Formats: sequence, C-alpha cells, structure tokens
Amino acid sequence: MIKKLTAFTFLTLLSTFGFCQNLDAEVDKIYQVEDNTPGFSIIVSKGEEILVEKQYGISNLDYDIPITNKTVFDIGSIAKQFTAYAILLLEEQGKLSIKEPAYKYINNLPQYQKGNPTIEQLLNQTSGIKEVDGIAGIADLTKNDLLTQSQMMNFITKMTSLNFKPGEYFQYTNSNYILLADIVTKVSGKSFANFMQEDVFEPFGMENTIKKSSTYTIIKNRAIGYVKDEDNFYKSHLHAFVYDGDGQVLTTPKDMFKWHIGLQKIKNQHSELYKKMHTKAKLNNGNTIDYGLGVEFETYNNYQAFGFDGMILGGFVSKYLYFPELDMMFFTTQNTFDSDFEDQFFKLVDLYIPKNNFNNETKNSGKVKKVKLSKKELKLYEGSYLFAGSDVETIKTNTIQLKNDELTVLTTDGVEITRLKSMGNNQFMFNDKLVVFDLESNKKSYKYYDSENQLPWLFKEYNPTTYNEKELKEFEGQYFNADFQISKKIKLIDGKLFVFSRNGAWKNEIIPLEKDAFDYSSDLITFLRDNNNSIVGLKIIDVLFKKI
Repeated sequence: MIKKLTAFTFLTLLSTFGFCQNLDAEVDKIYQVEDNTPGFSIIVSKGEEILVEKQYGISNLDYDIPITNKTVFDIGSIAKQFTAYAILLLEEQGKLSIKEPAYKYINNLPQYQKGNPTIEQLLNQTSGIKEVDGIAGIADLTKNDLLTQSQMMNFITKMTSLNFKPGEYFQYTNSNYILLADIVTKVSGKSFANFMQEDVFEPFGMENTIKKSSTYTIIKNRAIGYVKDEDNFYKSHLHAFVYDGDGQVLTTPKDMFKWHIGLQKIKNQHSELYKKMHTKAKLNNGNTIDYGLGVEFETYNNYQAFGFDGMILGGFVSKYLYFPELDMMFFTTQNTFDSDFEDQFFKLVDLYIPKNNFNNETKNSGKVKKVKLSKKELKLYEGSYLFAGSDVETIKTNTIQLKNDELTVLTTDGVEITRLKSMGNNQFMFNDKLVVFDLESNKKSYKYYDSENQLPWLFKEYNPTTYNEKELKEFEGQYFNADFQISKKIKLIDGKLFVFSRNGAWKNEIIPLEKDAFDYSSDLITFLRDNNNSIVGLKIIDVLFKKI
C-alpha cells in the first residue's frame, strides 16, 4: 500500500520533478572532476522513469579512457544483495529453508559451543561468526595476493569459536556472505558465478553485470580502481580477489536500475520473498536492527529508505538507496576511494527530495541526567584500560584519571579524549556512547557500547609493562600454525622485538603493552606459557601458533 503524502508535500515534489530537466547543471556542480582523473557514474529514477543518468571522469588513466554508460564498476558489498536474493530464490524453489542451521549445507563448518547459526542469521549478520579479513591478514595475505573461495572457506571453518551466541548481537562481517555463496553452490549444483549469471543477472536483464571468478577473465569496459595520495592517483584494483558472496560483482548504473525495477516486480510476484528481504531483523532480546536480508535501512530528510553501500580499499565506492514512499532510487559509483562519499551522495539526493517536515517523530532531547558522585567514589574507576581488539576492531588503550572532580579519559600519551558523565549504577556517558563498569571482578573493566545492538568493546584494567633486552630475548623463536600452514619468526634486533613474516620478507616491530602482551600492528599478540613458565606459543586474534 502506497503511503499518502500531504497536499503540500505532493505539490512540492511535483514542482521539484517539473524542474528535473533544469537540474543537470546542479548535478554537474556536485560531480566536477579535473582532467585525467577518476570519476563517477550516476543514475536517479522515479518509478520506471530515469530522471538523470550521467558520467564523469576517466575509467582508465593509463589509456585516458572516459567513463561511459557502459563502464562497469566493482560495487563492493552491494553485491551482498544479490547473494541474499539467490538464497531466498532457492528457498522459494523449495531447496532450502533459511531457518535451517548453516552447517547442514556447509562442509566442515563447526558446530559451535555457543550455538549453531541459521542461514537467516548469516543473512542478517547476527551469526557471531568471526570476520575472515583479519585472519587472512595474519596469514600474510595482502590485496595483491590471490584470494579464492576455497582459501576463505578454509580460514572461516578453522575458526572454532563464535564472537557471541547467534542472534545476540548484530555484527557485520564478510564471512557470513562468503558462507552463503557456498550454500548457493551446493544447493544449486552450479558454480556461484554461473548461478548468479543464469538465475539472477540474466532474468533481471542485467546484461552488463558479471561476477568476477578469475584473475584472467577479460571484463569488457572495466574501470580501474584508484586511491589518491596527496595530488597523485595510484592503481589499487583488487584483481586477485575472486572469492564469492560478499562482493566481486561489476556492473553499471543502468543495470542497477534494472535490478531495482526487477525487485519491484518481485514484490508483486513473490511477495513473501520480497517481504523477508526487506523486513528489519530482530535480535534474541526482541530489539530491531537496521538490517534485513542483504538490505540496510536508513532515514534521510525524515523519509525511510533502504539500500546498501559498497566501499573497497581497492579504489571503488558505490551507494544504492531507495525511498519507497516517493518511489525514488539513487545509485552512484566511482573508481576512486573516498571515505566521505556520502556528503556528495546526499547533495544529489537533496536536489530531488525536499525535507519532509510532516513525518517528524517525537524524540528524546538526548540530555543525560548527571548523577553526582563523591571524589572517593570516582577514584574507584581510575586506571589504565586495554581493549584487546577483535577480528573487526583494532586494540585500543586509555587511562582514566580524576581531574578537577571529573573522570577524564586520556590517551596513553596524556592527551584528553573526553570526560565521563555519571548516570549512576556504574554507568557513564563517553561522549554520546554508554560505558558500564564492573568493579566487582578480580580485574576492573568496562564495556563500551558503540551501538546498543552490537557487541560491546570490553576494556580491562591492565598494568603497562616495559622489558629490558634480556627479558625480550625470551620471546625469540619460530612459531607455526598447522591449520593455515603459516609461521612467524620473532627476533630481537637492537633492543627491539620484531615479527618476521612471509619467509622473512616482512618485519614489524611489536610494542610491549602488559606482561606477555604486545601491540602487533594494532592487533594483540599474546604469548603463552606452560606450567614451568616457559613460552610455548602465541596467539593473534584467536589464531594459535606453537613454538617450534
């Protein structure tokens, strides 16, 4: 059922659309590019009508090839929508149920102690399965190395523990969708690339869309990805990433328009499939998250919208967003990495969608009622705290001190970060985030809630440690992980400890944090001892290495 607009809003929109033909110059201002630089390809539609389709800049700087409406871009994680649709299509055909445990369809997937994620929990990113990207990094693989589906599956299935009980939190990982691609392959009897081509792209009329499956495949009209360093552009294209499910799809804005229109037809022809895909998921506690099955939800100008973002360090950024109340779709893609791309994207949206002042919801003022604590009470929270990092976050440290009757959070170098505002019951506001302290355990700690529906960061009190050269020498040795067939050599050079990787080709200094724990390029490396206090191994993001 289409929502009714107020008369004023409808007339405002009608006026805006009436001037669409005069917006070209305004769009051009947003997407100005210099000569011989990467650029953009964009499309805006209302219903089945394309309002604007434009291209700017160069797709290949080596050969000065302009971006055209046939240029294909790597759209990164937007590809997860296609994977989610593929799973739901197989369910529609009676070949699986998303309520089933994922291990039923995935060879070697562990049956975890915390519970077995369902296919649906893979789809809505609540499975608890660890992110594979960090594991690949520990295995000394970079964006220039060949990364295949079998490699990534090996990494994922060798991780035998979950970050949390399935359904307890939302945690976005690529691992979930790599696993889903394996399910598509097993259930369909086709390679993932062939299934996507024959059962998704072709039925939607997406003739310029391809799932990359080989480093050697010729992809017609492919844009090259770039990053900018000061005033120069450098190629950073991820040619060697050929695994499945989470990305590696190249397409054009016109084909994304066909995908969008096709989904609206699916809404009428297969309403249950569409509804599942576009319904916000719920956690075990009943909380609703802004994520469906391959779909992200957001609000802009007081209108509800859904779509997906795709950001690749290999040099591509894309965004697809649909406003169902207005039946308007926006898609932009570019072949240079830009972490601030949304500012530009929403400038485009603002040209076509006026602010809706009639759907304002009553919101809390956001003011926190501060609870006054005595100096004695505040001093209980003082200390140095360490977040040991995770498969998706780097390690973080800070110090909390009482200054001028306020708890002040400082960097380890003494620079003030913020001041905590007490809310009582061991709860404080860290800027606009909630932190909750535990003073009862053997070691003080606090949980930092970046989002109420995501796994909180656990900061534990620690004692910063330094070592002399003799003490550091104890950590030297060769360490090996049999599952991934990778080794790390640790050697003392000029009073500093270094980790040598890739047969000695790389080395990274490790910095002491506390006893047996070091900062290893923003990951935590922890040394393990036996009952005789001898070092027998080390651990990085739960990957164990035995000293040999």
